[in-house]
Amino acid sequence: MRKGTERRPSARERNRRSILDAAQAVLREDPDASLDEVAARAGVVRRTVYGHFTSRHDLVVALVRAASADFVEQVGEVDPDAPDPAGELAATLLRTWSTSRRYGPVIALARRTADDEIRAAMAPFHTIMIRLLENGQRAGVFSRHVAAPVLAEVLQAGSMAYQHAAQDGRWDGDEADVALGHLLTLGVPVADARAAVARATAA
Repeated sequence: MRKGTERRPSARERNRRSILDAAQAVLREDPDASLDEVAARAGVVRRTVYGHFTSRHDLVVALVRAASADFVEQVGEVDPDAPDPAGELAATLLRTWSTSRRYGPVIALARRTADDEIRAAMAPFHTIMIRLLENGQRAGVFSRHVAAPVLAEVLQAGSMAYQHAAQDGRWDGDEADVALGHLLTLGVPVADARAAVARATAA
């Protein structure tokens, strides 16, 4: 490869990307969609899909891994030990909401299986969030009535609820509203929660 040039993706790589994009769109519309429907949306035959993914389960796992990588990339600059855990959490939610909405239906589908491989794919994101929640609990900013790992699950369920409401047209808020809602769920007083979201937005 000559210096200054970039390698073009192969036809196989392009097909894989096309299948993943199609699967994400199809499963958002219908979590029970078949591989035939994914193949049709991607513009390939079913055999091509099986050339990349041996089963529907493998395809969902691949999507969750892509979501995890995207989440970790977006969360990469967060400091779980920040002196302002409320502002840090708000900033994290502001950065990751678009990714959460894009992959939310697929992650919700994957979580129904309680698959160890899927949980492992999301582990880096959960680890960062749990550390940040523990920091906030130690500082007395977040509620300590339950352990941080449980709170992380509560927040994820809340995010899913916001996504479903937005998809159904029952809610038209934005990422700032999600951040505020999560901080209130964590026991942060309303005025302090609004101030934290304002700090995160300004940053």
